[in-house]
Amino acid sequence: MENISKESLIDTNILIYANNKDSPYHEPSKGLVENALNGDIEAALSTQNLVEFYAIITDKKRLEHPLSPKRAKELVEFYCENKFLKVISPLPETITTLADLIEKHEPIGQAIFDFLLVATMKDHAISQIYTSNDRHFRIFDFLKIINPLS
Repeated sequence: MENISKESLIDTNILIYANNKDSPYHEPSKGLVENALNGDIEAALSTQNLVEFYAIITDKKRLEHPLSPKRAKELVEFYCENKFLKVISPLPETITTLADLIEKHEPIGQAIFDFLLVATMKDHAISQIYTSNDRHFRIFDFLKIINPLS
């Protein structure tokens, strides 16, 4: 039997809402992230989430009040240094896992980034994701999707 972790990955959208006071989803997302930071839930972020977070949270085309690059960098470092939050990265075998997912589902365009995230999760035995983008992950029958905003 496959070793499955109790950890859940926090998707980029939840991290952005948690740090964007202008978002109508700020409070529930902030609460979830705080629970992870306090160790009340077992959670992980991927390096991909952190890069996406930085890209969006500093982009004035995406947010009304973007963060400065300095503040965004500080937040990324803060998440990486938290003792309760695990940060995962693709493993050498993740490209093979990704290739298997591509063969099965044939993603097109930008969808490949969700596939890379799922391949990274799979290689770290993480089978749950907190996300508001349920539809992006429904095709993966081995994933439990938790939408903390619904």
